[in-house]
Amino acid sequence: MEPDDVIRQFEQLALDEETELPIDDAIAGLAMLLADPAIQGKERVLLTEVGATLYRLGLNERVMKALKL
Repeated sequence: MEPDDVIRQFEQLALDEETELPIDDAIAGLAMLLADPAIQGKERVLLTEVGATLYRLGLNERVMKALKL
């Protein structure tokens, strides 16, 4: 599978309005994955950056909700 194929899978899942994609669940799942000491090196660095990106998006989402109150 090529990276473009994976990106298409991401896109399909993201556009499926019947699928819930809570950021907090994604962060928790990624944290559980990264708790495995077998994940090391560049994979760990990349997945940690993905987690930080999701965390930032979650914070932004909370701020936006709070400002609308």
